[in-house]
Amino acid sequence: MLFGYFSSIFAVNHVRRFAMKIKRNIYALMSTIIFLISCSNGMVSCAENNSETDNQQEKPSNPFGEDGPGGQFGGFGQGVEIIDDGSTTNYTDNTTASANAVIADDLYENFNADGTVYISFNSTSVTSSFDGSITSSEVSIKNTENSAETETSAGLEIQYKGNLKLKYVLSGNYTGTVFIKNKNADAAVVLNGINITSADGADPVLRFSSEKRTFIVVPAGTTNTLTDTRLLNQSTTMYDDKKGSVYSKGALIFTGETSTSEGGTLNIVNTGYKHAVYTKDYVRIADVTLNITVEGETGRDCIRALTAVIIDRGNINLTANGTLEDDESNGIRVDGEDADDDDKTVEYTEGAGFVIINGGKLNITTVAKGITAHWKSAKSVIGNSEYTATANKSLLYTSFLSGTTATTPDPFVEINGGIINIKTTGEPYEGQTDDDPSCSPEGIEAKANLTINAGTITVQTTDDSINAGGNIVINGGAVYACSSKNDAMDANGSKGITINGGVIVAIGLNTPECAFDCDQNPLTINGGTLVGLGTGNYSAPSSGSQSVLVLGSSSVGSANSSFAVVDSNGNPVFVYTLPSSTGDVVIVSSPKIQTGTSYTVKSGVTISENSGVRFHNLYTSLPSISSGTSSLTDVSTSSSNMVYTDSNAGNGFGGPGGFGGPGGQGGPGGNFNMRAAGGRGGFDGNMPEPPEGMNFQRGGKGKLR
Repeated sequence: MLFGYFSSIFAVNHVRRFAMKIKRNIYALMSTIIFLISCSNGMVSCAENNSETDNQQEKPSNPFGEDGPGGQFGGFGQGVEIIDDGSTTNYTDNTTASANAVIADDLYENFNADGTVYISFNSTSVTSSFDGSITSSEVSIKNTENSAETETSAGLEIQYKGNLKLKYVLSGNYTGTVFIKNKNADAAVVLNGINITSADGADPVLRFSSEKRTFIVVPAGTTNTLTDTRLLNQSTTMYDDKKGSVYSKGALIFTGETSTSEGGTLNIVNTGYKHAVYTKDYVRIADVTLNITVEGETGRDCIRALTAVIIDRGNINLTANGTLEDDESNGIRVDGEDADDDDKTVEYTEGAGFVIINGGKLNITTVAKGITAHWKSAKSVIGNSEYTATANKSLLYTSFLSGTTATTPDPFVEINGGIINIKTTGEPYEGQTDDDPSCSPEGIEAKANLTINAGTITVQTTDDSINAGGNIVINGGAVYACSSKNDAMDANGSKGITINGGVIVAIGLNTPECAFDCDQNPLTINGGTLVGLGTGNYSAPSSGSQSVLVLGSSSVGSANSSFAVVDSNGNPVFVYTLPSSTGDVVIVSSPKIQTGTSYTVKSGVTISENSGVRFHNLYTSLPSISSGTSSLTDVSTSSSNMVYTDSNAGNGFGGPGGFGGPGGQGGPGGNFNMRAAGGRGGFDGNMPEPPEGMNFQRGGKGKLR
């Protein structure tokens, strides 16, 4: 019995101290925890634990709280899916934030060509002409064949060795790779109604050797299609080493004829080999319609870059269907570091590795992550003496990153505007170790900090909708984050989640997930209108500068009904229509909820037709309401306590509760519950959220997976 008691104490301290450091060795850890908890339950042996009589025998006093009921371990469960087809929204964020990473040399209107090379394709034949300060004697144009030895593929090679800035205008239909060797200066490739299909799956459709800028210009009124027919594990006689259907060693800038004028349409189709767009530097997108599809199951990402992806304008539609285990398709991924384990080399740029979205319309549907700034310090070989490093080759280092004090990549995500719709479809899974296969279909992920300043963002995912290895800060915009199997928002930094403004609907209802997950780090609300739906295992709001109400589901009403917070005159200050599932806890906040004022929560209210403006059923302009039942009265906050917590909602992560037994059966799929109703001050079974890659879920009606 003493052994069981001290096993409880050891497990508590051990889990508290090391849970955040655990990555994927989940099954070994799970076995240990289950053994310790099971043996300590009731302060009896595991063998005795099968007896109901023995379970009820008197226990010694436990300073960590009373024990909870037993339970089972399960998988991910079936999830809780909320169907939202957009009919619940007639609100768009019209706020603006300053664009970031604006670089004059990235604007096509600042590119002045010294000469133009016109290439006209007719099936397999080619004609060329020249204009400006360039002649045919200075540009080599030749046909090439598939050869791994000479690193060529069937197609056309255009080579210029001088220092002039050239414009290449491509038109017609062609089968083969177009390889432009233009190493010494920026270049522009104008797609003037071109359709190119790679020959016999040999090489990228468009390939560029320049480490400078290459503008891919799509004039207004044109439609262009690039189709990469390569497949995984194709013939070794073909030169297929390049990672993208459109591949470049330097920056790729997709633009109209100016950076602010609407361009034409570019379709890029990858049938199943690596990425649709890949660059060893950064990708920038201005005002074009860019449709990228990774069709084949063996394909990878729509856009993959080493140093950054910057989106200013345009209509961008990304669909990624690749389902290779451990390599499922992402929409946008920035690596931050390129390590070659065979050659023992590593390439990176200090301060790079980020995603910035200044505007545009993005529609992303992927199996895995929608957007990810993916560099992880724990898996980096930067500083490893076994690797030869090449640093700071990116054009960003002498422009946007000039003067940076960073010594490694900085994988942040910043959103300053735009309309962004993301849906992930993959099934989350994890291996036993950090090197085992895994899939985390998160919507927007930053391995460092994630900041939203403006924009209308809708994210529907199977894993975390918005995830940061660091902190999450929302200063403005309209954000809908809904996860069917994990958290709506998950921050792992010491400053947690800070909301200073905007309109936010966050839904994470699959036990034991929640709307805002920052573990024991602060959830600070200083502004904005928001609602968060989750389970009882939530991160409790800290005292920000705006009033917050934490309400139990029984206080707000049933699914598909509406509730309101009203003042003493019955006027609404907050109105929300619940979705098809409500969870256990609802967190609400609005500037209209004032300190020192008493409010009533009314469930089942009727909203007058066509009144108010709503964002995914959260009213930004308040409607006229009637009827309803007063479920809570005398609801108020004060300047010394900005958070009101309904007694039906519990106290969230770190609140009351003892070190529970092995847990109770949770929702569909089988769940492992570590939380028990017990004495205050003990470990309540809630586990800190670890970095991405391991979902060691907090306690409650939940699972350990």
